[in-house]
Amino acid sequence: METYSAYNVQIVLFAAFGSLLGGYGLAVIIATVGQPSFYESLGLQSDPTAPDYAYTNTIISTAQGIFFAGGFFGCAFISIAGSRFGRIRGFQAAAVVGIIGSAIQTGAISPAMYIVARFITGVATGQTIAALPIYFAEVSPPHSRGLLAGAHGCFINVGYAAANWIGFGSYFSKSSFAWRFPNAVLLLWALCFLAGTFIIPESPRWLVIKGREQEALAILRRLHHDPRDAEDSFAHQELRGIHEQIEVEERINQANGKWQIFTVKTYRNRLILACMVIAGTQNTGVLVINGYNALLYQSLGLSNTQALIVSAAYNTFAMIANFIGATFSDRFGRRKLMLIGFTSTVIMFIIATGLVGQYNQTKTKELAAASVAMFFLYVFCYACFIDVNCWTVATEVFPTHLRSQGAGIAMSFLMSADLLWLQLSGTATATIGWKYYIVFIALTFVHIIHLWFRLPETSGVSLEDMDALFGGSPEVHSDADHNSTATKPNVSEIELEPKA
Repeated sequence: METYSAYNVQIVLFAAFGSLLGGYGLAVIIATVGQPSFYESLGLQSDPTAPDYAYTNTIISTAQGIFFAGGFFGCAFISIAGSRFGRIRGFQAAAVVGIIGSAIQTGAISPAMYIVARFITGVATGQTIAALPIYFAEVSPPHSRGLLAGAHGCFINVGYAAANWIGFGSYFSKSSFAWRFPNAVLLLWALCFLAGTFIIPESPRWLVIKGREQEALAILRRLHHDPRDAEDSFAHQELRGIHEQIEVEERINQANGKWQIFTVKTYRNRLILACMVIAGTQNTGVLVINGYNALLYQSLGLSNTQALIVSAAYNTFAMIANFIGATFSDRFGRRKLMLIGFTSTVIMFIIATGLVGQYNQTKTKELAAASVAMFFLYVFCYACFIDVNCWTVATEVFPTHLRSQGAGIAMSFLMSADLLWLQLSGTATATIGWKYYIVFIALTFVHIIHLWFRLPETSGVSLEDMDALFGGSPEVHSDADHNSTATKPNVSEIELEPKA
């Protein structure tokens, strides 16, 4: 019988320190550049009206951009190393890189040192963002994959919210503690993640690829243990299905070579879908709003302190929405929820854009309050319906032997989109203001149309059955009760030791 256990939850919570590391690493720069002592420590001009402030602006823009460049390389690393060395080794590499980067970032005494540190922490963030959704998908049973794998998006937002509140709490310090302490907390998350990698097990699917079926079975028994099933029949069934599908994939791999993710139509279509899903999340404008929301709220008449509080509340609201969305991801289906998410998000964004435009003409408090409320509704729709599902979709659609490569490429698109929008945003918001949001509205409509025609329903489908959804190799499939059967006649049976 398919079930998830307390062990599943324990694994997810330990691994989620990596998600928290990624989210916190993304957001901590927002708290950092808002602290006057940061500019003093690095010898930068903090007065926007000063003649040499252009240099400061260049340093901040470079620090933001270099982070996502590092993230791109981190994703590329996982694309190559995840399949070769295993999921846990990839996590450990990310944690060590995160420790090094956050330590340098915390102790930075010059702009160059801080920029190098941001690149290194960007690499770690790219590694975690690309690797963790793969792992969550591979240790979750089909009908609970949305709930458990959705933890990735949830804890990224926990990191965002934590960075905002810790930054706000440190804001009132006059010393360098105000910006060094929030960066030091990033080191804490990296250490916790590293410690967790010695507790959580390797992916059973990766173990089967390496011929270590007995280790995989022992892990599957713990993952899906049900007191009502003394024989752990679901664990045996899942292992058999994994083994059979991997045999099929190995034959396909030998026939099509190492570039098959680009040359085989079904794999290429899945890669395009995953890249569009991930890029689509950023094309909603969510990162631009997150990165500039304090400035946005200040432009709506809030004081600096009020803007920081509202920014922190905004990300906390998103975090809550993530957890809510994870609870019904499997029940209602990821296709339906993502279409609802993109549609509702663009509606909220259109209304918010109109309200901000009207406020710029009238400067009334009512319009300012309404604008803030619409941005909160916007991020609720995004977090509840899109963010909690996009990571799962972008990894579960790939076969086991291509999952690290496919997810790594898709997440590289995420980093590229983030880099593009953040580099454009400073100039765009300064020149055309709220009209910049129209670009994201148009792009979101494009993604709605694409998802409508290209995204099948993946909820409740085992990872070994994804081929059938994409017209690939349905040699191995599971029936409604997930009893794996092979339609290809020469797939060998797995000799399993009886349960002790």
